[in-house]
Amino acid sequence: MQSQENYFSKQVTDARQILIGIPDKTDEELSVVSVGCERCFPEFLVDRKTFPQHANTPKNMDFTTFEFVLEGEGQVQLGRDFQKVKAGSVFTYSRGVSHRIENSRKKPMLKYFLVCAHHSSQQPFKAIHPGRAGFFQISSIGEVMELFELILSNANLDSEYGPSICNSLAKALLLKLCEKANGPSQNESLAWHTYERVLQFIRKNYFSIKSIKELANEVHVDPAYLSRIFRRFHKDTPYKFLIRLKMGHAASLLLTTGNLVKNIAFELGFENQFHFSRTFKSVYGVSPENFVKQRRLETNGTPIK
Repeated sequence: MQSQENYFSKQVTDARQILIGIPDKTDEELSVVSVGCERCFPEFLVDRKTFPQHANTPKNMDFTTFEFVLEGEGQVQLGRDFQKVKAGSVFTYSRGVSHRIENSRKKPMLKYFLVCAHHSSQQPFKAIHPGRAGFFQISSIGEVMELFELILSNANLDSEYGPSICNSLAKALLLKLCEKANGPSQNESLAWHTYERVLQFIRKNYFSIKSIKELANEVHVDPAYLSRIFRRFHKDTPYKFLIRLKMGHAASLLLTTGNLVKNIAFELGFENQFHFSRTFKSVYGVSPENFVKQRRLETNGTPIK
């Protein structure tokens, strides 16, 4: 079995990746091998003819992978089948199926993955797609995301019951995908379109938005409803997502422009540099000044006095 360091892709950031391991036998209908959530670098590319063969894998064992796109866009080829993917896209493939997964450089993907082991005579995902590889689009992204998060949290538990809980959750995830692959309800579709519209507005205007109340007014959505749809479709609250974008922009300005902290704070809509510095530290763990010093030290290898 590969080490966790060598098992997972390094073309990602903000990654939560857990390797449970290959089971000794296939008593379970589904056994979770690995699970994760990762944000792809713009140049992310996976191009394989099949799964890597692990040592000591039972001969009667096969593997199937779920990939679930939460944000961004990309293109995927499974065998001879090609498909563009976006938020809500799911694609699955088993051992023996060539797969090429390429990221959109302009809209990098944030995606979950789940690898399951099963007996080679079984096709655990046949209810969703008839072949060994397939694509489909789902509704209720929030419900599917919650199941992935539950598997992630239980895979981290130091408990003898952890693997069995993950296996049961994987079956629940399969059932949920079967349910939601049939298309969204009207209410779910409206909520998703509202969420997408708000998300695009935040990404275009985050530098000038000062509060969630202001955001809600701009997009003509009730603040309480805005919070509810973010809880359903996104891992962050609207405020945390807004702040993460602001601080990412601030970090770029600090490293590339040499602007004073107070000028950057004003540009991003903060009332004063002290509020900005506290917010920046809550995201990056250091003050803006120390952030710049650390990055220069990492780049130059010499301390900045």
